[in-house]
Amino acid sequence: MAKKGRPATNRRIQAGGFAQISPERQRLDILLQAPELFHFDIAKYMSSLSSATAIDMYNRARLYDMYQSAFLTDPHLIGIKRKRLVGACRTPIEFVRNNKPDEEVNAVLKQSWFRRFRKDVVESELWGFSLLQFYRDSDGSINYDSIPRKHYDPVKQVVLRYQSDVDGEPVDSFSNTLVVGDDPRGVGLMSAIMPYVLYKRGNMGDWAQFCQIFGMPIREYTYDAGDEEARKRLIEDARRQGANAVYIHPKESALNIIESGNKTGSSDLYKDFTAECDSQMSIAMLGNTLTTDAKATGTQALGTVHQEEEDEIKEEDEALILAVLNGSQMLKILQTLGLNVEGGEFRFIEARNIDKTVQLNAVTQLHEKLGLPIDDDYLYDTFDIDKPENYDQLKAEALKKEEERRKQQDAMMQKLQKGGNEKKPKMPELKNEVEVSFWDKVRGFFSEAPQDGAGFPF
Repeated sequence: MAKKGRPATNRRIQAGGFAQISPERQRLDILLQAPELFHFDIAKYMSSLSSATAIDMYNRARLYDMYQSAFLTDPHLIGIKRKRLVGACRTPIEFVRNNKPDEEVNAVLKQSWFRRFRKDVVESELWGFSLLQFYRDSDGSINYDSIPRKHYDPVKQVVLRYQSDVDGEPVDSFSNTLVVGDDPRGVGLMSAIMPYVLYKRGNMGDWAQFCQIFGMPIREYTYDAGDEEARKRLIEDARRQGANAVYIHPKESALNIIESGNKTGSSDLYKDFTAECDSQMSIAMLGNTLTTDAKATGTQALGTVHQEEEDEIKEEDEALILAVLNGSQMLKILQTLGLNVEGGEFRFIEARNIDKTVQLNAVTQLHEKLGLPIDDDYLYDTFDIDKPENYDQLKAEALKKEEERRKQQDAMMQKLQKGGNEKKPKMPELKNEVEVSFWDKVRGFFSEAPQDGAGFPF
């Protein structure tokens, strides 16, 4: 085993439970302990947060148990967390050198570990940090382990064997480790979300109790005051018939049920409080509410603004991922694992989100008006059209028909041009108005004289 504080070649952080210690007493670097998932309240949260942010005697174990409990039990938090992680991992990444993609490195980026890696990088914003250790699997593929956060102290930069330890082994003692996180004392975005999770959890419990008390009818049983056997039988019958409220009393006594004046309003109060807690969690995680919840006052313009806010957070997450990938520590790890990343960089592949109708109009205009040649395969891929199996035959037939159509058009044009060149009959030339004599104008003013005389009566 390597000496403390000195890096060891290919030394991995071994984690396991107490039962996983071998008979030979092989030492585990981390001894895991089951997290505490329930019985939290605001008072315990404030105590855990104070312990995690203390300057000297600090410990984050219980605070991280609360985080894990929230991610396991709150459906709304699970949904908005997934939405943020998916949004940050949707755009593909490539490695380029001299503005040319490196196919060898990009093939590694298509493996499953890389998508998990991007999510763990973004999750460092929620927890405060992430500790990752990379290695080669038995089949030669790249993989990594996400070290439990309760077993790493980012302030002292040591790996803790027990989650309650105050000192441990330096992280540099282990090979190919990467710490993601800028603030060693930061406790992550979940510190702002956790109070709403706890308030909502308590409110849901009160709401369930309200529904149980006021939502189900109360059964009433009566018996003779001196008949103890009858009372016992009624109790047994009541237990077999369900868990709703039961009132068993002697006939001589009375039961008066006073109902709440506004049960519907009281139920809406619980519902509105839960919705408000969900909204606050959405704002903290995504920067908005309208992209996850439908509001009665929501408009298209307001939804667009909220979507822009969410896109800004997505861009920040993407910038963080690129900063980690292009960082000196990550590049060094990849080189140690056998990837040639010298002289290149990681970058996002720009996605072109263009409406299909707009794109079709643009392609048509470029081809018909500018005569720009368009590749058929580009059209098939862009507009998601299946290419026929006999494509070459159909293409040849289409070209043949087009050639025949052009020949017919040329013949028609030649015929029209030939008819236009034939000699036309000579038309009499009209005299210019200047050349017309005065007497011609006068003669034209009077009508032509009758041939058989004037025919006047005098």
